[in-house]
Amino acid sequence: MIKFTNGPDSWKRLDYTIMARGFVKPYNDYQILKNDTDWLISEGYNILNFDCTEWSNKEFMHNSLHSKFDFPVYYGHNWDALQECLNEIEIKENGLVVVFDNLDIMNIKLAHTLIDVFVSSAQRHLIFSERLLILIKVESWNFKLHPYGAFNLYWY
Repeated sequence: MIKFTNGPDSWKRLDYTIMARGFVKPYNDYQILKNDTDWLISEGYNILNFDCTEWSNKEFMHNSLHSKFDFPVYYGHNWDALQECLNEIEIKENGLVVVFDNLDIMNIKLAHTLIDVFVSSAQRHLIFSERLLILIKVESWNFKLHPYGAFNLYWY
């Protein structure tokens, strides 16, 4: 895995830019998304694609995540289980890129919670020098998510 430095060589890298801006990058053009995923593959990232049009409800979403991530059989098909299983996945090579195509067709609250869980897991993986990047393909430049990746206050 390339080590970032505090200089232009790192600042210009796509992976650096995505991580520095919250682990998520939105797209509304398939060609730009393809160019970026091709670059990430050339840099040793693994890509995992999800088509959100196949997710007519939360159950379909969890089934798809369970299957493609090869979560254990005890995966609970809920947000806490998703968070736990994402935190436990092994990220190989330079990192893992998860692409959510057509995210904007989902219920906005569901989409927000999904991205929030993935960003929280990306933050955790970074502690172990593992990279998890999230790319979302939407139709409209006006697509917005509420702030994501926030931490709770914990008393130690």
